[in-house]
Amino acid sequence: MDSLRRGWIGLVLFLAALVLMPVLVYGYGRSDVAGRGSDALSVDAPAPTATVDPLGPMASTAPVDAGLTFTGIREDETIYGFRQIQIESERYSGSIEYVLNGPISPFLTVVGRAPYIFSPQDRGWQTTAVPNGQYTLTAIPTEVANAAISISFTVSNQSAAFGAWPSPAAQPSGAASGGARDGGGSSP
Repeated sequence: MDSLRRGWIGLVLFLAALVLMPVLVYGYGRSDVAGRGSDALSVDAPAPTATVDPLGPMASTAPVDAGLTFTGIREDETIYGFRQIQIESERYSGSIEYVLNGPISPFLTVVGRAPYIFSPQDRGWQTTAVPNGQYTLTAIPTEVANAAISISFTVSNQSAAFGAWPSPAAQPSGAASGGARDGGGSSP
């Protein structure tokens, strides 16, 4: 009883398992194959002729065409004032995540259903709320992998003064947005 309390029996059983485990594992790998008495590890096997991608079609990083197009803006266009930019698609009906990058910290907003209008302000975008400069707007369909599209443009307002981005609490949740929004703080 004293041995049990001190853990000697448990220690002996543990050490026995450590000693016997390699013997058992090695012995398991060595067996007769088809009654030939040969070593299973040295059986000649044909080389595989094809490799299989374990992830299948999901491993592809090729862009997917979700049929998304920007409207209200053209690539490399110079814009100013109020602008209504949106995504149109005949095939996609999930939500769209917009990310605006440029001289400001990245701004994210999500539109849950059509019309997919990029609207940091009510029903569109007042470009005077951001500083002048080069911007890229990326639209990411949340239900289709590798189908994001981007457009680059320049904001050039007459006045160099700019306002603050609206806070998420100040943004209306009207029908044009179609979903939850996540604002990006104030501009620099």
